[in-house]
This record gives sequence, structure tokens and C-alpha cells, in this order.
Amino acid sequence: MAAGQFSWDWPIIIEEYVFGLAAGLAILGVLLSLRNYQRFASLIRPLITGSTLLAIIGMVTLVVELGRPERAANAIINLLVLGTSVMSRTVPVLMVFTAAAVIATIFWIKPTSLVRVRRFFEIVLLLSAFPAGLQAGILLMAASKRLLWQTPVLPYLYLFTGILAAIGVLGLMIIRNTRLYEEFTDLLIDLNTYTVILLVVSGFATIAHLVLVESPAAVLNLLTNPFPLAAPTFYIGYLIVGLGLPATHSYIAFSAKTPLSRNILLRLFISLIVGALALRISILYAGQLF
Repeated sequence: MAAGQFSWDWPIIIEEYVFGLAAGLAILGVLLSLRNYQRFASLIRPLITGSTLLAIIGMVTLVVELGRPERAANAIINLLVLGTSVMSRTVPVLMVFTAAAVIATIFWIKPTSLVRVRRFFEIVLLLSAFPAGLQAGILLMAASKRLLWQTPVLPYLYLFTGILAAIGVLGLMIIRNTRLYEEFTDLLIDLNTYTVILLVVSGFATIAHLVLVESPAAVLNLLTNPFPLAAPTFYIGYLIVGLGLPATHSYIAFSAKTPLSRNILLRLFISLIVGALALRISILYAGQLF
């Protein structure tokens, strides 16, 4: 199948990735705020702001994609008849998430004494971030009868890897600044611990996802059939770049002595950001090739 023949192409990858990363940044930002907003203010502000910018980019990309001539009519009908389709249920969630992110960003850009009001919108942002992180997986799972997409585990893989990518962004923010690196050594250790946990959970989720694919024969066909490139796409993008490399770097960092080396952490955090993108690309294209 040629690239131009894909029903789901690069605009969907952009939307999937930016919303997944935006949700992950929002989750980390709010959790840090709940933990100690005064200590982590220098990290929370760029996390929440970055989440907002990515959410806006995601909404624009989604609108452009849905506005394509072959999709526009169905998209408008689905959105107007709320509750009757996956699209009509998930797009409002993304809108709530984006609005909450914008409001939370305003509170952080212009600090105010209204901490309780800001905290209210942070909670709304946190609660909407989880379904926003799940949205792309839900949409793929329900939008088309593709064997590789047809399990309830897929949305959680998107959520977990979105959070992992956000951990990568937060980690890079810290290690590139000497003052932050020295101040938040304990947070870096925590981030690596959470990374190990999420990668293990993602690994088990991958196994569950494949087990729940329609039949053992279908899974065997995916993993062994080199044509039309479904197997290589899945192996390279998903298993190696998406999960394997981050797991390797995470193990190295987890086994290293503290304080953790910047070089070790740099490789880990970059692998998390790239891995989340590779996983999304491989799932989208392998699902259509399979």
C-alpha cells in the first residue's frame, strides 16, 4: 500500500502525538503542583504552558484533518449529533482539556493569590488530561475495523507513552540547566523510577493487546509476515524504538550510582520522547498494512 493510499496519515500522527504529550505534560504539571507548587513553580509553569500550546496545535490539526473533503460531511454529522459516535464523545473532551489548560496557564503566567481557584482549574485539567491522553487510541479502536487496533488496551498504551514522553521533556528541562539539575536531583530519581514502572506496565499492556487481537493466527501473521511491511514496522517502530530503547536506557539509569550522570539521563529522556512518536507511527501504519 502506497503512502498516499493510507486512510490515516501524518495529520493523525501529529494530532495523536501532540495531544498525548500535552496530556502527559498537564498530568506532570498538576501532580507537581499538588505535591509542592512553591518548590516546583519553575517547572510547573513551562509544563502547563507547553501543554496548552500543544493542545491548541492538536485542535487545529484535528479541525484541518476533519475538514478534508472526504471526511467533512461525516465529521459534521458526528459532531452535531452528540453521544452517537466516538467522535462526538471525544472531541468535546479535548475541547474541555484545551480550555482548562488555557485557564491554568493564565493563572501560572500571572501569579495570583487565588490559589484555591487556580487549584480548581488544575484539578479540572488533571481529570480531563487522562481521557485526552486516551482519546487517540479510542478513536483508532472504534473508527475502523483493523485487527491491530481492535482491543481496549490500545488507548492505555497511548496514555502511558504520552506520560513517558512528558517525563522526557521534563527531564530535559532539568538536566540542561545546572541549577535545576542540582536542585532537583531527587526528582530526577523519582522520574526514572516512574519511567521503569510505566515501561513495565506498557510491556504487559503490549502483551495483553496482542493476546486480545482477534486470533493467534492474526498475531502470528503480524509478527512473521514481512510483506507488506507490517512486521518490520511493528518490530522497529513499536518494540525496538518505542519500548526497547527506552527500557534499556531506563535500566542503565536505574542501575547507575547517584547523582545520575547527565549523559545517561540525556539518552534516557530523548529515547522516551522519540519512543512515544515511533510507537504511534508504527501502530498507525502497521494497523493499516496488517
